[in-house]
Amino acid sequence: MDAAELPRKLWRSYVVLLIANELDLVYTYFGLSQGSFLEGNPWLKPHLLTWYPLTIKAVGLAALALGIVAVLRVGIPRQRRALLALQTATAVYAGVLVLHLINLLDSLSRG
Repeated sequence: MDAAELPRKLWRSYVVLLIANELDLVYTYFGLSQGSFLEGNPWLKPHLLTWYPLTIKAVGLAALALGIVAVLRVGIPRQRRALLALQTATAVYAGVLVLHLINLLDSLSRG
């Protein structure tokens, strides 16, 4: 991988992860409002219909953006590790989104 491509790939992966996080939040709210499923996160359950989940995601993603800025100031090996971590987190969120969609489609087919 060309070293000049790393910053662009890091930011692209960040944007994809940001979108996946927000889609997770939207699907969670939609599924909960439709009664399709229950929230599995015990720390989040009491705060579901507040600004808390959105705030937590926003703070986490802002910290990640600051981390990317910091990583871009250091050597190429750390940038490659950061890119791998971002791609792994994005893959995990993609799996979560697929589970949300399967759950929603299943609940809609049942009526």
